[in-house]
Amino acid sequence: MDKERKLIIAGNWKCNKTVAESLALVADLRRELAAVKEVDVVVCPAFTALESVSKAILDSNIRLGAQNMGDNGYGAFTGEIAPGMLKEFSVGYVILGHSERRQFQKESDALIARKAAAAHGANLIPIVCVGETLAEREAGITNPVVETQIKGSLAGLSAEQVERTVIAYEPVWAIGTGKTATSAQAQEVHAFIRGVLVGLHGDAVARRVRIQYGGSVKPNNARELMSQPDVDGALVGGASLEVRSFADIVKNSI
Repeated sequence: MDKERKLIIAGNWKCNKTVAESLALVADLRRELAAVKEVDVVVCPAFTALESVSKAILDSNIRLGAQNMGDNGYGAFTGEIAPGMLKEFSVGYVILGHSERRQFQKESDALIARKAAAAHGANLIPIVCVGETLAEREAGITNPVVETQIKGSLAGLSAEQVERTVIAYEPVWAIGTGKTATSAQAQEVHAFIRGVLVGLHGDAVARRVRIQYGGSVKPNNARELMSQPDVDGALVGGASLEVRSFADIVKNSI
């Protein structure tokens, strides 16, 4: 597939997999995806498995991501993870502002912006998540909701930092529900997001930002979704927990 931007497909394992299970999954993925060069493949295990998985993917084409981090460095922040702690395990990416954290941990756009700045300060690439709920889509306010999240969650970042940020559009109504935005619906919002980025930092920067789709991505819908001009990859949840489905999503995207 001829894309201006290299596809990035990341598996968000969420609160799943023991260390042993994580190692088994990543060993299988190494074998299945060894020949893949056209896609940046990222796995995001639980914090407890980061060190083990980091060692297991050395010298492979799989990169390591974390599912969250704090907005501060080291210090009196009980329960938080500092960016430097992630770097210790060769983490390259970090998911920020996932809809589950926005919903259950009440994370705000302002907090996500601080985390994104902290990630860039540690040379981590943030995957910043945005997306509307079913009620918001049905009310016809998808665009203003997403625009507010984009502008708020990237506030304070330089154009260069925004260019190195991955945006993940994840319609909340399609996460773990089996419902998927049609390829046309996904493309429409991705194109809108790119337009918001043009307004913030100009066309040249916006053209280089990778925008993933997240929301019940499966092997059988990956190719159509990735064929859209502004869909630059996927943030995969449930389907990333099983080697066959995640590997097939990656292969079907090429």
